This record gives sequence, C-alpha cells and structure tokens, in this order.
Amino acid sequence: MESFSVMMAVCLLAGLSVCPTCTEGNQTQINESTHEDKLLENDAIQNVNQGLETTDSPTHSSCEPPIYTVLKDLGALQERLAASVKALEDTNKKLEDSERKLSALNSTVTKLSTVEGSPRVAFSAALPVDGTIGPVNVFYPLVYRHVYSNIGGHYSPETGYFTAPVKGVYYFTFTSFCWGASTKGCGGTLYRNANRIVSWYDYPSSHPSSQSNSAVLQLEVGDHVNVRLWHNMRISDNENKYSSFSGFLLFPM
Repeated sequence: MESFSVMMAVCLLAGLSVCPTCTEGNQTQINESTHEDKLLENDAIQNVNQGLETTDSPTHSSCEPPIYTVLKDLGALQERLAASVKALEDTNKKLEDSERKLSALNSTVTKLSTVEGSPRVAFSAALPVDGTIGPVNVFYPLVYRHVYSNIGGHYSPETGYFTAPVKGVYYFTFTSFCWGASTKGCGGTLYRNANRIVSWYDYPSSHPSSQSNSAVLQLEVGDHVNVRLWHNMRISDNENKYSSFSGFLLFPM
C-alpha cells in the first residue's frame, strides 16, 4: 500500500493523462508480487517521464492553433487591400494627369483663338457669279459664297450674314461692279440687323463701273451684318471677283 500511495502521488504530479495507464499497470504488478516494489517505483517514474514526452509532443505536431490561421488570413487580406489601394492611387494619378493635359489643351485652344486677349474674327468673300444678279423686285440679300477667309467661322456662306460673336467694334467693307449699256442702275446697302448703314449706287451708263463703301460699327453679341441689293437694281461680277464683302473685329468691349 505504501508503494501504491507513492505511485499515486507521482501520477498526480505528472498529469491526469498518464495516471490511468500507470495505475492499471501498477495494480497488476502489485497483485503479482510485493517484492518488486522498488523496481516498480522506478518503472513508474520512467513511465511518467515517457508519458510527459508523448503528451507534450503531439501538442505541437498535431495541428496549429486556429488563431495562427486567422492571423495568416488577415495578413493575406491586408496585402490584397494594400495592393488595391495602390492600384486606386495609380488610377487617381492617371486621372489627375489627364485633367492637367485637358486643361493645358483648353488653354492652348483659347490662346490660339485670341490675340492679346481679343478673339480672332475676320472674313472675306466674293460673289460666285459670272454675270449679273437682278434687277430684283425686293431688297435682295447678297450671298458671297466664294470665301477667301473665315477666321472664327462667324460669316455664313449659306446666308451671306455675319454674326457678331462678342460685343465690340468691327470694320466692314464691300465693293460692287456693274456692266454698262443697261437701263437699270446698280445699288445696295450694308445692313446691321434691319438698319441701313452705308450704300452704293450707280446710274445707268454705257461703261462698266465699280463702287465701294465701308463702315466701323459697334455691335452687340448676336447682331447680324449683310449686304442687300436694292429694289429694281442689279450687281455684276466675273472671274475677276469685283464684288466682295469683308469684315473683321477691331477690338472687343
């Protein structure tokens, strides 16, 4: 019994996982022989030591604790998140570069369309006829379709109208040509909207004649300027382009 008590104490110190096995073996040995107590005590101590080794070893080799797996997953997730953030930052940089390029392009277009802060506006066109227009029974708008220049695109070769893009002071000039030997005269007027500004006129004669006139006008945005042939009058031209209409912006206001 004294040996059994010693073995129980050793088992309690070694851990509960070893005790049942040790107790069974020892009880069997006690029943068989009481003369080998000392030897059994030594065997029990060795068994306890072996039990400690076999108990500790599987704890480390069987599997990792779940917390380690969670930490690994979190680390991988953090890496993917960092990669996504970097890709987003790169995209934002590209967008910022595109915005800067677009702003620079807009600035360049603005500079190209202005000179010293003034819009570029100028045009010059001639009548496309080889012959005579008229006489007409209305105030006939002349359409100068043979365009030499139309900087800014504010003159329409479809209607013959110039439309002011900005408020400012503009210069306009026009010329006309009449063949002689006709009973009808030549004449017309430069109009601003519905208002007569300056005109030309020629009596019927036996010789060809040419006239011209010009004006400096202060226009508002959207004002129209064109040349109109008078009632019962005519105008002529040929490949030499005697009859023309031109204008340009002097300065904005």
